[in-house]
Amino acid sequence: MQEQQTHWQKCKLYFTRLAIKLAMRFKWLKAARYSQDELNELLAANFPQTIPLPIANSQGELTILNAELTMPLAQDKLHIQLLCAMNISVAQRDIYRAHLVATGSVLPYFDTEERVIRIRDMQLAEIRLVNDDYAFIGSTTDLVTLFMPKPFKYLLLSTVKLTFSLLKGVVPNDLLNYLTLYSSGSKQRVLDYHKPEIENTLVDKVEQEDWFYELDESDFEEQIFAEYGQHIAVEDGHLVFKFYLD
Repeated sequence: MQEQQTHWQKCKLYFTRLAIKLAMRFKWLKAARYSQDELNELLAANFPQTIPLPIANSQGELTILNAELTMPLAQDKLHIQLLCAMNISVAQRDIYRAHLVATGSVLPYFDTEERVIRIRDMQLAEIRLVNDDYAFIGSTTDLVTLFMPKPFKYLLLSTVKLTFSLLKGVVPNDLLNYLTLYSSGSKQRVLDYHKPEIENTLVDKVEQEDWFYELDESDFEEQIFAEYGQHIAVEDGHLVFKFYLD
């Protein structure tokens, strides 16, 4: 009985594929369309992703927690919103953390040789701070005492109000200037300072070759796309996958 079912399933698959080929041959079937909800469901499995954030005088890390795609009408690009967690540490001590939202647009394309969907031409429109309980910024006192010799540090903590001037000649000037960035206690100021590194890191990550969606050939629809797909485009609020036959 099971053997008969397997044979029937193979026959059904064969005739279904034949019908799809004929539909494409006679141009009855020209494209398949994905809504933004369908795309976001596929996208969700790829996160979170953690990437190093190159920052001088400190160690940075950016974690992309999730991504959400939208496709506004009359536009040919995917609009993307990334929720990220940013962490910065100095001398193995956390001095800053924040959630941030990056929004922008990307252009999808189909790599017919590798049968994968990639994105390019990422344009970031905004990076903004999320004010929530995760946000943290180290105090000026904590930052200064990271670099003081222990005996002197304990003496100062008990008798003198610490200032950054105490560190002149103790640590390099560029590191000292960087630490003063935190003296205002402004999380937004720190984010604004690091926006160039964040933007470059996100664009490099999104556009690099190993960031792609590989069509699942165990899925019937995606197998058809992989075999007969020509290119993809954003049209009328949908991602449209266009077919061809030789």
